[in-house]
Amino acid sequence: MRTYYEADKVHNEIPYEPIPDEVRAIYLRPGELLSIQEQFPVAFQPLGTLEWHGRHNPLGVDSLKAEHLCLEAAKQAGGVVMPAIHFAADAYWDAGFGIGYGMDATAGYQLPGSFYAIDTALFAALLLNACRNYLNRGFKLVVLVSGHNPSIQQNVLDEVCYHCKSPDGFEPVCFTMDYLLMEADDPRRASDHAAGIETSMMLHLNKDRVNMEANAGHAREHLGIGGSMPYSDATAEEGELRFNLQVAGLVKFATERHQRLLGTI
Repeated sequence: MRTYYEADKVHNEIPYEPIPDEVRAIYLRPGELLSIQEQFPVAFQPLGTLEWHGRHNPLGVDSLKAEHLCLEAAKQAGGVVMPAIHFAADAYWDAGFGIGYGMDATAGYQLPGSFYAIDTALFAALLLNACRNYLNRGFKLVVLVSGHNPSIQQNVLDEVCYHCKSPDGFEPVCFTMDYLLMEADDPRRASDHAAGIETSMMLHLNKDRVNMEANAGHAREHLGIGGSMPYSDATAEEGELRFNLQVAGLVKFATERHQRLLGTI
């Protein structure tokens, strides 16, 4: 058999179905997938972690932010959302308690729930393989969206995008951090770790999984929390505002890059 995707054969043997409201790849039938790809052949890949985000937030803050963002953007612009990847890159550093990984460094011991560590080369290979799979089966653009934002994560994603470039310079894989989707001059264009910004996002997106009283009475109330906005100042309204700005930014980001691939801009 041929070892490449035969779009004409697929078209002849698999009937197209009406585009559904569903945008998650795991729930789509093949005929629905083909119809979406014909209209807007973009795969959104949410990236995040299972990681300590304070006593008050769920472990999946980064993944939940990215997945909700991709889902809403796909509903507005088109495209398909792939299952979130919960492995990510992070760094070892010393916050005064000895060298630790990620937020462990701020605690001085390994925090519970941080299951996201992966060898950096393996993480890059995983993403590269995923992107190539998507591009080899009908998608023209892959948009990586990370809710986990250390600089080493950005370096890995830059590497993946580079290795997916075509010889003539086209970039069928691109990426963005969630907060970078807001306008450059917007004072809200910032992120944190489990402090006021991320907690506001969770209060908007997954309020039932946030316990704002969980840190009360502890000597190290802000254990594994970092940011200029205190978590206690978080509100669902602030989270909703940030989320809507990011959705609008992602719709624009994906649409413009798809048009660039088509040569229309």
